[in-house]
This record gives sequence, C-alpha cells and structure tokens, in this order.
Amino acid sequence: MLNLEDLRQALPLDVLLYLVDEEGAGVLTPQGEARARAALAEAWGEVESYLAQRYALPLPSLPEALKARALDIAVYRLFLRRGIRPGTADEAVLSRYRDAVAWLRDVALGKAALPLPPAGQPLPPRGGARIRGRRTFSRESLEDF
Repeated sequence: MLNLEDLRQALPLDVLLYLVDEEGAGVLTPQGEARARAALAEAWGEVESYLAQRYALPLPSLPEALKARALDIAVYRLFLRRGIRPGTADEAVLSRYRDAVAWLRDVALGKAALPLPPAGQPLPPRGGARIRGRRTFSRESLEDF
C-alpha cells in the first residue's frame, strides 16, 4: 500500500498543500495528512479492485510500475477535491488517471503483468472456457447435404 511519504515524493509541497490545506495553515497539518491518507486509501482500493481479478491479494511486494499508477490515481482523487480546470495543467492529471486505469484494466485482462516474485504468480484467468482450432463445418461445406 502507499503511504504519505510516497505522495510527498510524487508532488511538490506547494501542490500538496494546495490540495489538502483547507485550513490555510501553509503547512501539512494533521487534517491535511488525513485528507491525503484518505485519497491514498481510496486509490489503493481502486487498484486492488482491478488486481483482484488476476492476482492473490495482498501482493508480496509493490512493483514500481504499480506504485506509479496508484500514485497517479491518488493525485487525481486529490485534484477532484479542488476541481480539475479545463485548459490548464490539471488536464495532465486527468490524462494520467485515465492511463493508469487503462493499464490496470490490461493487467486485469492479462494483457499486461506485474513483475512479481514467484510467490505472487498470477492466478489463471477467470471466465469461461476458450476453444481454439479450425472450423470443420460451415454453410458452404454443408451446402449439398
């Protein structure tokens, strides 16, 4: 799971304060930290909702690729609190969120994989059976019968 230090490394302090300092203290207060932690928890919940389709949870480790996408989701959730302004750099936050969700969907479908140690091997895909092979009969081949 992500922690507050991960978020501090992902965002400049002035941006983090803009997003969580509703009291106007100019420093990261306990209330601001709580808001940041809530966004991190919500983001991680969203991440796990995709991962649970393919991996046993909790994961044995946090791959950097997954951490980056989870932080993109957390930052997006924080920006939602203030609103994403069209025509500004805020749109990059929205774009990164959409990219993160698309990647998580690919992971859930098996189109992308997490680099995990052997203990975290992916589960077999869920769903119905898949049949592969050549079609033996068709309308054309049965036309004279």
